[in-house]
Amino acid sequence: MKLSKEQFVKYVNRYEQMLKEEYVIMDVLDASPEWKPSGWLNSFYDLLHDMCELKEDAICGSALDWFCWETEFGERGDMRVIEVSDGAKWDITDAGVLYDYIMKYEVEK
Repeated sequence: MKLSKEQFVKYVNRYEQMLKEEYVIMDVLDASPEWKPSGWLNSFYDLLHDMCELKEDAICGSALDWFCWETEFGERGDMRVIEVSDGAKWDITDAGVLYDYIMKYEVEK
């Protein structure tokens, strides 16, 4: 992980805000999903993901992928609980909790 907790939370939250703004703009302009700014947002996400140096599963992707897409940035309560091998359950409600989980279980020490 190349980011501090503060940086990670800042950039994940910024990415979420950028996506929300893009959805509003696309709706107003009736733009197609292939419009150019989507590529810019994807590049921002790719850089963020690379800076995190996360493990990836062929089916589920990384913990960041899961948080952003499956839990909708922690909004979906039915999708955001992770059970780990030591019996702990993590309710990943926001980017800060996700960072703590990643640092405890996914970053090699």
